[in-house]
Amino acid sequence: MDCHGEQFDTLDSLYELISSISNHQELEEIEGEYLRSIGTLIPAHANAVYLFKPNKPYPVRITATGVDEDFLVYYEEKGRTIDPLRDWIFKNHSPNQSQLLFGLEGWKHHPVYNVVGSAKIDYAMQCPIVSDDHVIGTLNFGRTATDGQFNRTDLKAIKILSQFFSMALARVLRHSNLSRSQDQLCQSIDHGRQGIVIVDRDFTIQYANKSAQRITMSVFNEQPSQELSNLIRLECQNQKNKHRQSKSLSARFCSLPGGTTNQTLIFLDDVISTSAQQLLDELLTERQMDVIRLVELGMNNREIADKLDISVNTVKRHLDNPYYKFNVYSRTELISKVHRLVRL
Repeated sequence: MDCHGEQFDTLDSLYELISSISNHQELEEIEGEYLRSIGTLIPAHANAVYLFKPNKPYPVRITATGVDEDFLVYYEEKGRTIDPLRDWIFKNHSPNQSQLLFGLEGWKHHPVYNVVGSAKIDYAMQCPIVSDDHVIGTLNFGRTATDGQFNRTDLKAIKILSQFFSMALARVLRHSNLSRSQDQLCQSIDHGRQGIVIVDRDFTIQYANKSAQRITMSVFNEQPSQELSNLIRLECQNQKNKHRQSKSLSARFCSLPGGTTNQTLIFLDDVISTSAQQLLDELLTERQMDVIRLVELGMNNREIADKLDISVNTVKRHLDNPYYKFNVYSRTELISKVHRLVRL
C-alpha cells in the first residue's frame, strides 16, 4: 500500500511539473520553474540545466542550484572530457546514473568522481534533452552519500520529464529563431521604397516600414495606423482576392512564411487620382521632378548638379520654384507635400 502511495505521489509531482513547464513561453521561465520544482519529484542537493548547440560537447548556457560558479568552471576544465555519464548520454540519448554505469566501487575510483566530489556529489544522474534526434542539453543531478543513491524510479521519472522539457525548449527556441528572423526581415525592408506592413490575425499592425508609414500619413489624416488597420480589415473580407484596391490605397497580400500568429505581409501602393497627377504635371516640370527625386535620395545641390550635368545655381532655381508653388520652406516639407500627390 505504501508502495502504491509513493507511486501516486511521484505521478502527481511529475504531472504538476510537466504542467508548470508547459505553461511558460520563455527559456528563463522554463528553467526557473524546473529548478524550483524538481526537488519535489527527485530530491537532490545539486541540480543543473546544460544547453548545447546540437550534438556539440561544450555548453553554451548553464543554469544551476546547489553548486557555485567556481565548481561549474572547474567541472568544465577538469571533468567534462572524462565524464562517462556525458559520453553515455551523447551516444545513447538516454539517461543514466553513476552507480548503474560503473557500480558503486567503480564509480568511486573513476577520475571524474574526484572532480564532482569537490561539490559534495557522491552520486550523479544525467538525462539528455533531445530535439530532432540531436542532444541540445542535459538535466544533471547530484546527491551526497547522506542523501542516498538515485533509484530506477528516479530514472524513469526524469526520462518522462525530459521529453516534455525537450518539447518546451524546442518550442521556445523556434520562437526565438523566428523572432530573430522577423527582426532581420524588418531591418532589410525598413528603407525600401515599397510600402510593407505586417499584421496579425486581428489585422493589428505589428510593423510598417518607412515607405508604408509615409503612404499611410498621406492617405489618412487622423490616427493613420488605426485607419489603415480598419481599411485592411474591411478589404480582407474576400479572402479569395490576393490584390485589393480602394479609392486611395492599393494592397497585395501574402502569408508571412513561418509566422506563428497568422501574420500577413501586405505590400502597399498609393492610388493616384487623375486630377492629382494632372495637378502635379501642371505645377512641376519634368526637370524639377528629376531634382526632387534626387533630393529624396539625400543628395546635396552639388551632387544633384553633377548627376544631372547642370550648374548648382540651376539646381537651386529648380528647387525655388516648387518651394514657392507648394508654400514650403525646407526639403523635408517639399518631399512630404509632393508625396501627398504622387509616389516619387
